[in-house]
Amino acid sequence: MNAAASSIRLLQLGADPGRAAACLRAGADGRILDRRPCTPEHPLPAEPGARDLLVVPAEALRLLWLDLPAHSTAQAAAAARLMLQDQIARPERELHVAVGEPTPGTAQRLVGVVDAAQMRDWLQRATQLGLRTAAVVPDCLLLDAPADARVQISECDGRLLARGPTLALAGEADLVHRVVGAHAVQPLDAAGRDACFAANAGMPLALDLLQGAYARRDTPAPRRYRRLRWLAAAVLLSPVVMVGADAAYRTLAARALVQQTDAVAAQVHPQLTGATLGAHYRQRLAPDLLAAHSAALFDALQAVPGTRLDSYEFAPATGVRAGLVHAGAPELDLLREHLAGAGLALVPLDSQPVEAGLRTLVAVEPL
Repeated sequence: MNAAASSIRLLQLGADPGRAAACLRAGADGRILDRRPCTPEHPLPAEPGARDLLVVPAEALRLLWLDLPAHSTAQAAAAARLMLQDQIARPERELHVAVGEPTPGTAQRLVGVVDAAQMRDWLQRATQLGLRTAAVVPDCLLLDAPADARVQISECDGRLLARGPTLALAGEADLVHRVVGAHAVQPLDAAGRDACFAANAGMPLALDLLQGAYARRDTPAPRRYRRLRWLAAAVLLSPVVMVGADAAYRTLAARALVQQTDAVAAQVHPQLTGATLGAHYRQRLAPDLLAAHSAALFDALQAVPGTRLDSYEFAPATGVRAGLVHAGAPELDLLREHLAGAGLALVPLDSQPVEAGLRTLVAVEPL
């Protein structure tokens, strides 16, 4: 919690958008001060010094734990997108992915996936209700996560919330009980749930959805293609790549010489001609191309504060594609200058306005 906050306001949006939201107000010590309904006709009054949290229905998200040994939240989110591509049949641009901090002593992180349109709707509703949103958290994550194998459950707005060490969900009672299974449960009544919400709102949140395109401005296929996506995730997570760009470029040069040799060999192997030969070399050079271009891009991003990596993908035919969130054109110009020094070009493909400024899809290509 912000040390300067005099109180915490939790605006709870129900699963039914037609129902009035509720605002739970607590003191800095976690003591509940009051609870009131909130509508656009009767929004929250301004309260200087308060920390405003938006609490959203968890059944609208997918919550899961993944091993993501990344060095930053942006790298972890990009790696999570790559790992989930085969599991979520939705265009990447339609999804928002947020990640929590790693579990102490492990690389495991909590990941939340939600429709981008749903995220925008929640934030718009919060603004209409007078909330100055400092964080967005799924409601079930404000329950306690017992240190043992128990699961804490509580009824809320006609649904059940459940939270365990590596379990978090909300939904109809029958569904939640089936998921919880044989785990011992710790039930909470409404008063206990509100007290738990107020106490945990003042602690570091398990997951704040205000990341990537929604971050506050005052914060920062075929099997062989699946293998390359996993390799892209490894590149995102590897400190060796971050310091080994020069070696990767030398490797690329060496592979180019190999290509000349193989071109002669193609005279002996007629199947490696024309388009087949080009595809052969693109596939063969893909790992080194991925390593070199990714390292240069990550190095440039570190040199341009306020620019965040929102998505990342790689294919041999198209190379590196990255979604960048930035304030405006000057940040792209700085990135372009840094990449030019590495012999690479930053090519904008598409740009869309977002709350943090712009989200631009770019390609990294040789000059």
